[in-house]
Amino acid sequence: MNRMTTTPSERRQWALCRWHLWPVLALLTLAQSALAQTYTAIDCPFSFSTLPRGINDRGDIVGFCEDVNGLHGFLLRNGVFKLLDVPGAGGTSAFGINNRGEVAGHYFDSNDVQHGFVIRKGRFHTIDPPGSIETSARGIDDLGRIVGYYLASDDVYRGFTLDRRGFRDIVFPGAEMEATAAFDSNILAIVGGYFIDGVPHGFHLRKGVFTPIDAPGAAGTRAFGISLRGHIVGGWTDDAECPDCFTRAFLLTRHGFEFLEFTDVGGTVAAETVAFGVNVKGQIVGHYFDEEDETFHGFLFEPASASPHHNKRRD
Repeated sequence: MNRMTTTPSERRQWALCRWHLWPVLALLTLAQSALAQTYTAIDCPFSFSTLPRGINDRGDIVGFCEDVNGLHGFLLRNGVFKLLDVPGAGGTSAFGINNRGEVAGHYFDSNDVQHGFVIRKGRFHTIDPPGSIETSARGIDDLGRIVGYYLASDDVYRGFTLDRRGFRDIVFPGAEMEATAAFDSNILAIVGGYFIDGVPHGFHLRKGVFTPIDAPGAAGTRAFGISLRGHIVGGWTDDAECPDCFTRAFLLTRHGFEFLEFTDVGGTVAAETVAFGVNVKGQIVGHYFDEEDETFHGFLFEPASASPHHNKRRD
């Protein structure tokens, strides 16, 4: 069976999505790191893990976190967390948010089947391309266009876009029998994502033209977020024995690649840093793994602050 390969952290997240969802605290707090306004740690109180996934140009952040009651999507706005739980779902994850405050993500129903969703004007709407077995909505732009991926009846993952004209598939040429996933888009019709042809590669799609993205020296690359400026963030690995094990973050601009590493106040570099969302201001969200507490924490990266805690590498 051809299942879409995932990173160790992503595999853990998929497993957590199947936990039963019970009532939890409605308000959470934001924890600040001490990295001179460069990195801000994002942690839901009483949670086992916090994983931000998208950020809009206003700085609103969406993602998901796990506590003793299960997995919940969240919206972080002006320092206040709000839970985003699809009614009756067995787990909810939020991935993308546009400047109108519309949110895209996925949830598991009572039969443990995964469906995409969008929140518009406070209401949840289910998203499933025709013939899909499972669906994940990952990004939404300011035109309301939604991108994501779904598992089709032939057991192949395909990317999709959804707008007023309906669903359209996104399949990277040559990856027809492996996998393609769309993760984000902007109003200039640029789509970011990744495809698998033996190993994962990132891509961006503009005006029908696919361009692969591979971080220098990478054994595997995935593009997760794209801003209106065309800046792309994602994860990569240089471990040839595990091309799916994404442990490092990148930012790709017209100047080339910049590698990001979360570093704590003691100077210890996180075992894993992966970037998932970027906005027009260059703010980046994602997660890092702390080996000391064996927990995934979220982060917000502020590019305007000079810091010795990230390394640059150009094409």
